[in-house]
Amino acid sequence: MIFPGKAVEFIPGLEMWLDRFVRAKQPVLPLPEKITPVGHRGTITHAPENTILAHETAYAMGARAIEFDVRCTSDDHFIVFHDKTLDRTTGGYGRVKDTPLKDIKALEAGSHKGAEFKGEPVPTLREALQNVKGRFAVDIDFKGGPKHSAEILMEILKSEGFEREDAPLVTIFARAHEFEKLKPLAVSYALRPHYLGRRHAQKMSNDYGLNVMGLRRYSFSFAAARNIRKAGLHLFSNTMGKGALEERYQDAINVGSMFIQTDHLDRLVPFLEARGKLETRVLGRNFLPINQDTGASA
Repeated sequence: MIFPGKAVEFIPGLEMWLDRFVRAKQPVLPLPEKITPVGHRGTITHAPENTILAHETAYAMGARAIEFDVRCTSDDHFIVFHDKTLDRTTGGYGRVKDTPLKDIKALEAGSHKGAEFKGEPVPTLREALQNVKGRFAVDIDFKGGPKHSAEILMEILKSEGFEREDAPLVTIFARAHEFEKLKPLAVSYALRPHYLGRRHAQKMSNDYGLNVMGLRRYSFSFAAARNIRKAGLHLFSNTMGKGALEERYQDAINVGSMFIQTDHLDRLVPFLEARGKLETRVLGRNFLPINQDTGASA
């Protein structure tokens, strides 16, 4: 026998169906006053993804948070890179995890986007963080690494000043199968699991002290968003997927998102600005804006 309560907790798709046909679409109040636009892979629409140029372009377009995909090389260096293999964006070949950093640094990651971007290098995570210079909050999408990945990431983030109280916010996307590996990072940084149901959201908040959770567009529902926010978690909405952009953005606003990730900053930033919702400041470790003059939270 299937118990509807249990099913709703563990099958986000059922929550979507119930939202559509049964439930009232009521958000948890109050809604955030401002929303931070997050550039997916920097910006994959206007520059070669996961490059310093993409990050600079995203900043110029109004993003105050960017998502980095990170993978580990064969010699334990984290680079900003999405795919398991090198071929699509660099013209190289083989898996990232089987390739040393020096070989990856000999490649370029711009030509796949256009001839005008030829020569754009693959940045290390350290290089990308150094380029942030307090201008962005950072979302690290952990794509894979060795058993001691948390230790490596901790050293990089600490040495680059991200453990300081006045540092920008760092969220780290921890998939369910990688959560145990990354759990040590939760002491100093904001691990960001994806929503897997009401009970899961509450457990992440209660047992691990987490304070942010992601919601995929394909599993979006008002019920899921309510459950995330009722658990005391900030909502990070991913709007990549099907449906009109404006509809996705408005849904994310209506459910109380603090962050909206997009491939189209040129559309999201003016959309938020026109509604008085655009966050133009950088958020700090406590999810409050940093005062750019003093470094303290505003």
